[in-house]
Amino acid sequence: MAGRLPNTRRGVSFHIEIDGHNVMAHEGETVATVLMVAGIRAFSSHAKPYAPSRLFCGMGTCQQCLVTIDDLPNCQACRIFARPGMKVVTSDEH
Repeated sequence: MAGRLPNTRRGVSFHIEIDGHNVMAHEGETVATVLMVAGIRAFSSHAKPYAPSRLFCGMGTCQQCLVTIDDLPNCQACRIFARPGMKVVTSDEH
């Protein structure tokens, strides 16, 4: 989180929609970064008794960060950069 790192420069800020809520993002951040900063740790749900998927590798290998972006399912949040007006849906109840 940029607040913890005093010399961190973040890109231009804008909003994206995550599960119906406006969330601030910054140019150059991946969707996974925006989700994590917003406090969203579980990206998708599974049938019980399995735990929800969470960010694991952060480089597109594990497929644990799949979300729906602009009505396109199964997008890897760790590999897609946030852009203004983007709509992200996780399958979790928020």
